[in-house]
Amino acid sequence: MTVDAQPGTEDGIRIAGANKTYRTADGGHVEALRGVDLDIAPGEFVSFLGPSGCGKSTLLHMIAGLLSTTQGHIDVRGTPAAPGRADMAIMLQTPVLFPWRTVIDNVMLPVEILRLDRTKARRRAEELLELTHLTEFAEKHVWELSGGMKQRVSLARALVTDPSLLLMDEPFSALDEFTRERLNVELARLHDDLGRTTLFVTHNIAEAVFLSDRIVCMRPRPGEVIEVIDVPLPRPRERALVGTPDVVALENRVRRAIAEFI
Repeated sequence: MTVDAQPGTEDGIRIAGANKTYRTADGGHVEALRGVDLDIAPGEFVSFLGPSGCGKSTLLHMIAGLLSTTQGHIDVRGTPAAPGRADMAIMLQTPVLFPWRTVIDNVMLPVEILRLDRTKARRRAEELLELTHLTEFAEKHVWELSGGMKQRVSLARALVTDPSLLLMDEPFSALDEFTRERLNVELARLHDDLGRTTLFVTHNIAEAVFLSDRIVCMRPRPGEVIEVIDVPLPRPRERALVGTPDVVALENRVRRAIAEFI
């Protein structure tokens, strides 16, 4: 499926004819993704939604440069997708934190790896702990935190280098529904405040509708884009939006788009 270019995509992401095929242990092949064409403008929040096996995470990892395309190409801000970019951060489903380090030291880890100015970054880390309501836990060790708090630490760490692009691979899927809803509200607020381009992989329709500017609906075997749905809800996104007629109508539209695949 080809999606019309969005304004400003020369500074965003361009995916053109992206395919991914894996070789199996018995010498066969599995086509994970087929013919993905998509342009994403700077500052957009775009969710990739679909059942297991539709290639959502594969596509995200290709954008991150962690996987190569078998065919086609992916450009990020005008250059080919590649790992280790200072302008990109990725957040995974399970928080990869060091239990022997404090919260603030975990947040500062990318600063150490990239050898950035520690004084400036420390101020930024403290701002992010305040934004994610973790200031009073800055000197705690992560083993003392709840699952939802650990994900907030991961989010603060992902943002500490001020990346222009944030990639999130089902970051809240392991959390209970109440914690997940709170973090969705928090993520929406951070997106409204910071304006980062955010790509978000999820199985959750309500989550995708609440957070996104557009939802990329995908089907499995092989993974293909079947529809891209605009989400014209007002920003900032507030908890009061949940369950409103406009939100329910959008959720139903998304559900219809992927109905035959779930």
